[in-house]
Amino acid sequence: MKIIYWLGIAFMWMLPLNVLLLTVGKLTSGEAFGEEELVGLGIAVFGAVAGGILYRRRPR
Repeated sequence: MKIIYWLGIAFMWMLPLNVLLLTVGKLTSGEAFGEEELVGLGIAVFGAVAGGILYRRRPR
């Protein structure tokens, strides 16, 4: 059960990293920002907060 829990934490922490990589890719390609980036920012914030909450409440 702990393995599934830690995989969930890892998944949540990957959301902000994924959005960061996509944003860097968009900046280097020279494309304009749109609504997708705002949605991505919301997902990144959700992932960081959810990962932090799950990490603080991890089973011992």
